[in-house]
Amino acid sequence: MKLPIAVLINISFRVVVALAYSGLGAYVAVWSDFQLGDFAGVPIVKMLGVLFFVYGIFRLWRAYLYFSEMNDQNYGHYED
Repeated sequence: MKLPIAVLINISFRVVVALAYSGLGAYVAVWSDFQLGDFAGVPIVKMLGVLFFVYGIFRLWRAYLYFSEMNDQNYGHYED
């Protein structure tokens, strides 16, 4: 099944945003010099970085699910 150009743009935008969140998380967790304090002995910046990174992976997974739904032959067809 050939996908329309709008769906391809939508999927590619979702992938770019997911990679941006993951990159932001890696930057915040590893390379940033912010000092926001500690929580339970772990720097808050590291926790925020991990949170961004995990959210990016989640968005990448959602983009994959959206892509797999678009390839389904029964997408948009409902039975009564």
